[in-house]
Amino acid sequence: QARKMLVFLPYIRQWLEDGHTDTKANVLVILRNMMGHLERKEASPIAVQLVEKLLPLFDAESSQLRELSINLFRELVETVVGKDKRRMKEEVKRGLLPLFFHMQDKTESVSK
Repeated sequence: QARKMLVFLPYIRQWLEDGHTDTKANVLVILRNMMGHLERKEASPIAVQLVEKLLPLFDAESSQLRELSINLFRELVETVVGKDKRRMKEEVKRGLLPLFFHMQDKTESVSK
């Protein structure tokens, strides 16, 4: 099923930008499940593409959205293999400072 859903990936990424908070949270859960069912070779290039969409969500008003995006970010970074590691490294560099600031987040699950 996860491979069949890859066709919808462009639309799913768009919902991360344009959707309401609840929609974005649901999309993050769907992405997490979808990526978990793909082999690492398949998931690796997708992970690099998704990481850049997650960075703006680190500063979302919703603590649930912040927590989901940070957790998915961590999982996506661990998914990357081979030649995608270099591209992911650049995305991780862009995300480290915002992650550092969230270590002081008022919501314990986010700061964790």
